[in-house]
Amino acid sequence: MQISPPSLFSAGLQGLNRSNQMLARSSERLATGLAINRGSDNPAGLIASEALRGRLASIDSTIRATSRNNMTLSIEAGALSSVSGSVADLRGLVVQGANAGGLTGAESGAISGSISSALQGMEFALGQAGSDILSDVRVDRQIGTDAVTGDPIYETLTLSDLPGLVESDPVSAQALVDEASSAIATRRGEIGAEQRANESMQRAMEEEQINVARAESSIRDTDYAKEASESVRASILGKASISVLLIGQEQSKRVLDLLM
Repeated sequence: MQISPPSLFSAGLQGLNRSNQMLARSSERLATGLAINRGSDNPAGLIASEALRGRLASIDSTIRATSRNNMTLSIEAGALSSVSGSVADLRGLVVQGANAGGLTGAESGAISGSISSALQGMEFALGQAGSDILSDVRVDRQIGTDAVTGDPIYETLTLSDLPGLVESDPVSAQALVDEASSAIATRRGEIGAEQRANESMQRAMEEEQINVARAESSIRDTDYAKEASESVRASILGKASISVLLIGQEQSKRVLDLLM
């Protein structure tokens, strides 16, 4: 069937408009790197992409929070490791001070002073790390019996009492040091377990982050090979439409010439 000049001109014009739209869309996607630049490009895809972006933000926040927590735990673990060495020194000082029979008054005073200095250093190190693990170290010792009930009466001793206990009650002094050592070892174990759990969760979060990012990219990002091909196709269609327009114009002119 032969196309009349007006129809030929209209077809060329429609083809040119369509090619311009295709070229504009492909150029925008190639320039922005996004396959979805507005809701009308892919409404369902936009909704899915935004949901995935929200999940990515949540994962990123979790990973950063876990990383910060592990750094805080590492600081505390380092302080506890240092304090653990000081506790070992305290144990030696307590044993040395217990042998008061062979020590002079100056030597006993020096031992008590060393214990006080060690305790101050431990408190400072743990305070810098934000830990108060030694504040809960307690030992109860019996100081008498209730005259009425016959029940034993206890007093609670803390590490601050340690310098004065070395000579007067080395057993309680040793018990305090043992409690401190146990508390530190327990806390170090707890920190290690928590760090391992955090690291495991972080690895899982990072793996999910990669998968979610890949899924979001497949929806939202431009397929450069496809859009480059579409751009070439639109350009070819545009040139063909211009040729059709020119043919339609030429045929229309010939018809007018004949009528004239």
